[in-house]
Amino acid sequence: MKYLWKLRPYFRQVAGELVLGSLAGIVMNTAVILPAILLGAAIDKVLALERGEATPEDVALAALLLIGGTLLTEGPRVVKRWWLMTANARIRANLRADALRGALARPIADLHRTSIGDQLARIVGDVEVLGVGVREFTIETWDTVLFSCSFVVAMFVIDARLSLLALAPVPIAMIIAHASGRWVAARTTSAREANAALTASIQDLLAGFRVLRFFGRGSAATGVIEKFSRTFAERNLSATRLRLGLPPLYSTLMMSGILFVIWQGGERVVDGAMSVGAFVGFLALFIRFVERGFRIPQLVNSIQSGGAAYARLEPMLAPALTVAREPPFASFRPGHVAGSGRQERIALRSRCGPVGASLEEVTFAYPGATRPALIDFSLEIAAGSFVAVTGPVGSGKSALARALLGIYPVESGKARLSASDGSTLDHQAGLVGYLPQDAHLFSGSVRDNVLMAAEADHLKFVERAVRLAALETEVAEFAHGLDTQIGERGVRISGGQRQRLGLARAIAAYAPDLPGLLVLDDPFSAIDVETEIHIVEALREAFGPQRPMNERVTILLCSQRLAAFPQADQVVVLENGRIEEEGVHDEMVARNGLYARIYRAQARSEMAVARVAT
Repeated sequence: MKYLWKLRPYFRQVAGELVLGSLAGIVMNTAVILPAILLGAAIDKVLALERGEATPEDVALAALLLIGGTLLTEGPRVVKRWWLMTANARIRANLRADALRGALARPIADLHRTSIGDQLARIVGDVEVLGVGVREFTIETWDTVLFSCSFVVAMFVIDARLSLLALAPVPIAMIIAHASGRWVAARTTSAREANAALTASIQDLLAGFRVLRFFGRGSAATGVIEKFSRTFAERNLSATRLRLGLPPLYSTLMMSGILFVIWQGGERVVDGAMSVGAFVGFLALFIRFVERGFRIPQLVNSIQSGGAAYARLEPMLAPALTVAREPPFASFRPGHVAGSGRQERIALRSRCGPVGASLEEVTFAYPGATRPALIDFSLEIAAGSFVAVTGPVGSGKSALARALLGIYPVESGKARLSASDGSTLDHQAGLVGYLPQDAHLFSGSVRDNVLMAAEADHLKFVERAVRLAALETEVAEFAHGLDTQIGERGVRISGGQRQRLGLARAIAAYAPDLPGLLVLDDPFSAIDVETEIHIVEALREAFGPQRPMNERVTILLCSQRLAAFPQADQVVVLENGRIEEEGVHDEMVARNGLYARIYRAQARSEMAVARVAT
């Protein structure tokens, strides 16, 4: 239950609702004893009326008091449910928001250890299980604990000795609830892990369902899902059997006390030590206590299950947002999510020109790899220059881009970005536009994917980025232009269009400002050579040495295609994680080294293709 203490920032975010709901819960569950007591008093008045010891007015007054006591219980119940249930829903929403923020802030290297499906299962499923534990704590504290305490106190006021006998089995139920906590937590954790595996498998298969259908592997995929579903069902049933099997045990133990109530209470009525009305009232109090009291040990088990879910969720939670910057009375607003309306942006440097980059004796390896992708690697990239990098497959081109951008940590050496004045820049504040080999596109419009910010517009900047990516003509032909929906992962557009849309996004990464460094990792694999040359020429014209310093952009191009390399200020050839050759295009062709062989082979291939086409 220690996790409830850790969740106190989330309770502060909804403190207003919790206070109002709790006050209503206190009133309701304190007044809840009145109907039973007033019922007993009304019965005594009716019996007194038969004996001539009371008037009809006394009976009517007793009936009105019974109705009033009932209303005093049910009225606050509505208020309590509204405030506490909406507060619980807000806590779940805030937890999900912080889990997503935490996932986005995690080092990318962690993706090699945790699947997207597992993170999805935690954000969705584990938050729900945790929400149940929080709900039990915030609501059942009043509806069960205070409710039960009110009945226990009233029972002791009526007859302490009879109450001790009736409540004797309760401590046994509480001991069983505490002892079963370890089993509840273990089975809950096992079920949540099975759910994560199932979610990850479904997410993976749905992402590749076109491949599965094309190769006729639908039945095999179904078999995989059946296997994971069976495991999840078995573990979930195991947890459910334990969770549902305990309440009847608790209820039976507590209800066993009614034997003492009827036996001893009946004797006390016969002996005249207790009136019929008092006995009926005591019996009604005890029955109401048992009807709800068994929830106390069940409450303990639910909170224990929430703790198991929190243990899985905690590692990916971002720090909870404070209430300091929330709007006035935000904690009283049922639909408010913490941080909504805030503009949480990375503190970017002022744009003062292109960004230089350097790697100094860097050794870099992908997580889990058996050998480094870069070995004692050193390279200087001058601010405002156009550097083109090539090499055979696996030579280290993508590793160079990722090490330079800090996407993965380097094992040794230094990778740094620098402003035109030589000052070192943080990777996140360096205004870097990046186009990876596989540009991930989001469901939405062309405009949404270029800007990645729903609140931003910057139409002219978007149009310029699309034009530089040689996508202007095709976008103009789309049904809705920039507002055309491209589907999940860009399924409604071609591979070349997806690649160029990723390039436009890299250019517009900091709209309305320009990136200081543009890193392009194999950006032309899905487009023709002529378009490739046109794009590089457009980038050189827009950001090259002929532009004022504050409009220039450093460009790092990593590619196996060399058609644009003659325009580069510096050409670098990699092999086995090291620099094999370095220089300018004309000099390197004249050397007849690896670069010259690759360039001439590609030129011959292009000529052959051209002859076939003609």
